[in-house]
Amino acid sequence: MQQSNILHGEGEVIAELNFSVGELLLMQLATHGTRVAQINPHTAKEQTFQHILDASRKLASYLKRKGVKTNDAIAVCSENNLEFCIPVCAAFFLGAVACPLNPLYSERELKHALFISKPKFIFISSVAFNSMRKVFKELHWLPRVLMLNEHSSGNVAWPSIYEIISNISEDNANALQATSVDVDNHVAAILCSSGTTGLPKGVMLTDKNITTVIRMYINNSAITENGIVLALLPFFHAYSFVLMVISLLRGTSTVVLSHFEEKMFLQFVEKYKIEYLPVVPSLMVFLAKHPLVDKYDLSSIKGVWSGAAPLSKEIQKAVAKRLNITEVKQGYGLTETTLAVLRTPDNSIVKPGSVGTVVPGISAKVIPIGEYETDKALGPNCEGELCFKGDLIMKGYYNDEKSTRLTIDKDGWLHTGDVGYYDEDGYFYIVDRIKELIKYKGYQVPPAELEAILLTYPGILDAAVIGIPNDTAGELPMAFIVKENNSNICEKDIIQYVNDRVSNPKRLRGGVRFVDSIPKTPSGKILRRILRDSVKSKL
Repeated sequence: MQQSNILHGEGEVIAELNFSVGELLLMQLATHGTRVAQINPHTAKEQTFQHILDASRKLASYLKRKGVKTNDAIAVCSENNLEFCIPVCAAFFLGAVACPLNPLYSERELKHALFISKPKFIFISSVAFNSMRKVFKELHWLPRVLMLNEHSSGNVAWPSIYEIISNISEDNANALQATSVDVDNHVAAILCSSGTTGLPKGVMLTDKNITTVIRMYINNSAITENGIVLALLPFFHAYSFVLMVISLLRGTSTVVLSHFEEKMFLQFVEKYKIEYLPVVPSLMVFLAKHPLVDKYDLSSIKGVWSGAAPLSKEIQKAVAKRLNITEVKQGYGLTETTLAVLRTPDNSIVKPGSVGTVVPGISAKVIPIGEYETDKALGPNCEGELCFKGDLIMKGYYNDEKSTRLTIDKDGWLHTGDVGYYDEDGYFYIVDRIKELIKYKGYQVPPAELEAILLTYPGILDAAVIGIPNDTAGELPMAFIVKENNSNICEKDIIQYVNDRVSNPKRLRGGVRFVDSIPKTPSGKILRRILRDSVKSKL
């Protein structure tokens, strides 16, 4: 398995697909035909694979008529809904570049994201309408805006998809062929990086990146053809975006939630007998600790997969016990790695706290922190920066060679900025982000470790830890705590609880602050910069 401490993913991957994502989608959507592809549980509306095929082919015919060519960008700025996938499929058919965007971006963030890809067409939902209307006049390349659903307000009446495709004939749509592209190098999608440390960058994913994921997961026996999957995580996030494409290709039925509400989430899992939940750690905490969970029949759930941020082994075990299932797994990946590069293999032991082993076709190594151009790879149980290489690694950051060079070295290794280690069995564990490590008197303190301990304390619903500046020590660990309802926990007891369980440098010397909520990205990553700013403003 190892050669000079470089680990290689084991297991079978189906033979290479010499098709573009657009070619694959055209074939597979037709194959799945009249089966139900997506369900909107808020309205009970159902959508078949045939409907998605017909609507996206008509839209592609319209866009082609309007001059959209290979490599032109097409943005989709929307929460999860049944129409989200239609412009995405149309873009793939034309060899254009799909650019999913967060509809809750501030005007500044939205403008920044649009200026990265400069899309010719922007498809928006009602949620994004007001932000887009304000930003639109600053977009000098004059893109066309279309609504995913009917909406008109005041003096702006952008047409909807269904209005514009109503004039496209069936014959025109049926004649549409997928544009041929260079699968290895053609950029199929530009996704925004999570932006936890600054404004997002545009991550270029190629057809090969996406088809590599398909080759890895298409034979995954976990999800049966009639199984139902939940799509709660936002489609504009890499994790959910790629899962959406895989579901369309595999013919999996998906229940599409536009937002999270505690009761509604549990009701829909019970009603639709959802089998698999792709979630983030904040949802895992909810499943582990919230009293509402016991009031619903969740016996349909066979598997829960957590990704996008570190998850403590205590929460992982608590969810498995509460739902009475064995398949509660973590995976690890970045927008820059298309999907997970580490995950627990099927039919193998689950090690609580571990994000699994290297996936097939990927190589991994752990290098000393702060050494970029290095041939040194650390052995088992040595903490360092995680690096990966293989067909899942992004092409680079769009129009940003400097950032690309700082992330992918000359030998093709992607430097993640994450600290972790692997054990003797090749199972990986994530410690924290390099940039988020707290430096106390030269010691490195991982916030995620302290957060995991805090979440085991009765009465704590959520927690985040940051370092606050200190003249003599550098930084002191400080906790932000969200209490459970009717909890009367106090700062002194929480500090004592943590200090009893950690070594001296990791003690909560910065104190505790009680808050109503922890700021997070849509994928569940803690926005520590917002917490730091709130402390600075108080200081």
